[in-house]
Amino acid sequence: MRGFLQPALIAKLVLTLAQLMVVGRLLVSAFQRIPRDMQVHSVGDRQTVMTVIIPVYNEQSRLAPCLEGVLRFSHVVQEILVVDTGSSDRTRALAQSYAVRDQRIRVVSAGEPPLGWNGKSWGIVHGFELASPQSNWILLLDADVRPSPTFPDRLVAACEELGVRCASVALLQAPATDPLSWLLHPAMLTSLVYRVGLPGQIARSPDQVFANGQALILHRHLLAALDNGRRVAFANAEDLALARSLSAMGEPIAFLDALDDSFVTMYPEGRQVWTSWPRSLHLKETRGNFAAVLDLALLTGTQGAWLPLCLISLRSPTLRLPAFLSAAVRLGILAGMRRAYRWHSWWYWLSPAADVLVVARIIQAATVQRPVWRGRTIGQGGQP
Repeated sequence: MRGFLQPALIAKLVLTLAQLMVVGRLLVSAFQRIPRDMQVHSVGDRQTVMTVIIPVYNEQSRLAPCLEGVLRFSHVVQEILVVDTGSSDRTRALAQSYAVRDQRIRVVSAGEPPLGWNGKSWGIVHGFELASPQSNWILLLDADVRPSPTFPDRLVAACEELGVRCASVALLQAPATDPLSWLLHPAMLTSLVYRVGLPGQIARSPDQVFANGQALILHRHLLAALDNGRRVAFANAEDLALARSLSAMGEPIAFLDALDDSFVTMYPEGRQVWTSWPRSLHLKETRGNFAAVLDLALLTGTQGAWLPLCLISLRSPTLRLPAFLSAAVRLGILAGMRRAYRWHSWWYWLSPAADVLVVARIIQAATVQRPVWRGRTIGQGGQP
């Protein structure tokens, strides 16, 4: 009996400690959070000039709504570079049709990325090098972002008010309508909350940094430090690698809450959420193996363990305290995270049931040394 109780007691202590660490992280991020209703004033009367860079690769099905939003940007945005990295569909022709409508839009053919390069990094490098020298801010947008007309103005104003030169935004999410998307997407998004806390933070060390490359802004003065983006050439998640590289140089990095009704669509079906998103969710970029393992262990002991723990606790009273705590944390995150979505399917409320599978999938993705993204192998040397 003693041999059984000792492992059970250790498990109880470890799991309780893991949950308390998450609770502490959430409380700290809540108290340090930038006010969501921060008054962001217009920058229309300032000497602000922005270049928007949209790296694209086979985006003919998603690019048009993004460009429709970009067309409505104010005069602060004086240049829009759509950088094509070797598309084989009609992406380039689509972008050219918008360039006819707005002279600010310029379509750039970067060609296929070099072996092992992250294709988006390849597009970013070309965009950085071709950006007008008059632009003091560079905004990176993904093709699946649906920006509001005031989004760039608000983002620049937020950066100036907070005194940061690099920031990204937790855009509103709009998953596909199928049930699998609504089971997987919230569970995967929750994995970030467990590990990095709430959006609306300014990180001042690389270990605290998180960045969302769907909408990321940086001041032109930072480009030289990044060698115009070449420092993240072989990164799996170029946004996180970029932000952590800047943080290591002493730059504060802001991860802002949604500034307006701009949103992102991401994947067209749940199957692609499962196969594609975990590639960047393990957050290994620029981290040592030990730190990455600890991070995934914490995720396993919290989001990945709460449901099995609750089931086991029905027959093991010793584990009921950590089971109760873990369930309370998970349901609290579920209730609070609903505002991250533009609309809700009732499947959203069942998404915690997918936690075990999602955590396992993220861990499996972390073991892949050179991931393949849209048929291109990413990593130094470029070989699987």
